[in-house]
Amino acid sequence: MRKIFTTAALISMSLSTTVAAQDASSVRSLMFLAGCWASPREASEQLRECFTAPYAGLIQSSSHTVKDKKTASWEFAVISENGGKVTYAPFFMGKALSTFTLTRVEGQTAVFENPTNDLPKKLIYRRNADRTLTARTEGAAADDPQNQEWIMAPQDGQ
Repeated sequence: MRKIFTTAALISMSLSTTVAAQDASSVRSLMFLAGCWASPREASEQLRECFTAPYAGLIQSSSHTVKDKKTASWEFAVISENGGKVTYAPFFMGKALSTFTLTRVEGQTAVFENPTNDLPKKLIYRRNADRTLTARTEGAAADDPQNQEWIMAPQDGQ
């Protein structure tokens, strides 16, 4: 009886380790993005970004940037599971751009990278302790002057 219990415990531990490893490479690990986010209205440039909750290996997102009370840009993106990887495929103003691969998820921070893209090379999303979401684009270096960062608050009662 003790051997059966020990074997069952080992199988259970093995399965929970496997699930955790799979979650790190699935869109489910990005649940912290779900909802709508907006930078402050008083900023000269306001960004509003919305993400669906992960479902069937897919997250849809849309963003809208406003400058001087006019639409400056818009983007749709699909975050999906492809061949054991998670990819971020943006469509900026209706045009397909380079695809980025999720390279790291740590807690509530996700890093997507495409080292062959001119700019950006990295897309970083971080859910902060104060419930805000930071979106950051980076070039070749973390201190690149072309890097951009937006801090957005949850919208619609999140």
